[in-house]
Amino acid sequence: MLCDWDWSAYAQDNSAPEWKTYRYPADGFSASYPSAPEVQKRDVPTDAGSFELRSYIVEASDSAMFVGICDYGAAVAGKDLDEELEGAKSRALTNSKIHLVSENKITFGVYHGLEFESESDSAHLNARIHIVGTTLNQTLVVSPIGKPYPGIKRFLDSFQLIPRTAAEPPSSVPTV
Repeated sequence: MLCDWDWSAYAQDNSAPEWKTYRYPADGFSASYPSAPEVQKRDVPTDAGSFELRSYIVEASDSAMFVGICDYGAAVAGKDLDEELEGAKSRALTNSKIHLVSENKITFGVYHGLEFESESDSAHLNARIHIVGTTLNQTLVVSPIGKPYPGIKRFLDSFQLIPRTAAEPPSSVPTV
């Protein structure tokens, strides 16, 4: 379910950013970014139907930081979540035409997840994905090959679950 973005479009030089934690209660998470994320929405087709993917993206230097939230609803009810995670990873690799470099099973609290790295000819991807209830959470950093973003661990480690609100997901303005 990870999306096929043209990561080359995210190339800027934002020197010495001041990191802040941005909260998105409608999507049930917070994450630290060096600037306010751009919020995007799009429908993602899957074998189980089409689902809305909400993306929170920041460009820093020549890298991009991404949180993606996709609620599968009843489509994952009763399914093996480890298989769903494996499917999400496989779709990401196939759709983005990248190959797997390494992967580990991880936990996020009580939730199963995967952490993996992958590469194309021009980009390196660090990713953590996990499913909470019926929602796939994706945290990614994309950097040029051989030039890793220095805030990879900081960004990936900053992702936290927070209580969800009943409101619609935000269109652009986070709670800081």
